[in-house]
Amino acid sequence: MKSMLRAFAGAFGYELCRLSPAEIHTLPAGLAMNYKEAQVYRGLTASGQISLREARFLMALVSRSDPSRPIVEVGTLYGHSTLVMCMAKQPTQRLLAVDNFSWNSLGISSEVHLAATRKRLAECTEEYGVEIVAKSAREFYDTYQGPPPALYFCDADHTYEAVRADIAWARKVGASIICGDDYAPEHIGVTRAVDEAGGPRELHGGLWLL
Repeated sequence: MKSMLRAFAGAFGYELCRLSPAEIHTLPAGLAMNYKEAQVYRGLTASGQISLREARFLMALVSRSDPSRPIVEVGTLYGHSTLVMCMAKQPTQRLLAVDNFSWNSLGISSEVHLAATRKRLAECTEEYGVEIVAKSAREFYDTYQGPPPALYFCDADHTYEAVRADIAWARKVGASIICGDDYAPEHIGVTRAVDEAGGPRELHGGLWLL
């Protein structure tokens, strides 16, 4: 019966959809929503975005970075922190937004994730020196041949091994400012790696500076 209904709906350009238990868990209790409303709500409130407190600190760090050298962001996700840094940097300063788009909190495909992020950052990439680099952190590190980053922002894989490798690379290439997000008890991999690297010199929310 379900197959027949799907085929019938598809013949008229429709698709039968329902929310998964994981999606339902992200919605506010007691507020009735249809499928479209639920997905719009999830998109607008998706996790992985820095707070205003963290954004203000990140903007301050970017504003004092050397505009003649690039900013490297590893872990672009939906582009929120990229937009924050783009607003704070000099228009001519390069910003490399690195992500392989293999994970997102909305459960969309890598292709759709990349396309949506490109669309969101279109003005940044067309007019303000932002370049989306669709690579894994390791691929980017192995192929990077630019000058030492003026600022390196770490917000990708939150495992201990990955964050330790991120910090090691940033130090190896001589990044002047090394910072990142999610220094918090629920991200023990981040806190352990940052602590082993000397600990946060400054901490605003979960945004840390070595």
